[in-house]
Amino acid sequence: MPLPLTWDSSSLTYDSSGLIWDGTAPTPNPHTTMDNRISATLSPTDKATILTKVGEIQALLPFLLNLTTDEKSALPKMSAIRDGMDEVFAQEMAAHPELVPGFVDMTELAKDRALRTPLRDLHQQICALCEGIEDTLTAAGVDTYMAYLSFYNNVKQAAKRNVPGANTVHENLKRFFPRGGGSTPTPPAPPTP
Repeated sequence: MPLPLTWDSSSLTYDSSGLIWDGTAPTPNPHTTMDNRISATLSPTDKATILTKVGEIQALLPFLLNLTTDEKSALPKMSAIRDGMDEVFAQEMAAHPELVPGFVDMTELAKDRALRTPLRDLHQQICALCEGIEDTLTAAGVDTYMAYLSFYNNVKQAAKRNVPGANTVHENLKRFFPRGGGSTPTPPAPPTP
């Protein structure tokens, strides 16, 4: 709804440009400003320091594995819902060593059990950090994409109006919008057998 103007407006004077006696002010366009989700910088020095510290963390964990997707899906899991199982089995195996299969190395089992707790604690902290980095990266990408999309839409309109130079810019940018619109193209459907 337009805002009414009054004669005694403190920010307007009688000879203000665009002022109409007994008129109304235009409703502000909500699309004139971008929704900026993140406003931050990361200096090359800080980035280098962080990467050095990540390298130091990796050096402290030389035993980390890199399982394939198939290995991860095929291996049985010791999930959080089975944590109580860990204590009960450890107690029962210690109380009844005669029932422990000969191929189970109790020393290695004790090491694996001892490793799980600190790794789980590290995992929680590092996952929270990774989630923050991923979310911030997403927000920075959205801010960037929306600015680029706004520019592209202006270029398209300028090209339609034959603004000098706009067609060249439009030709250079339209490859990023293969369907001609501002939306991301839908991936092709897989071929039917």
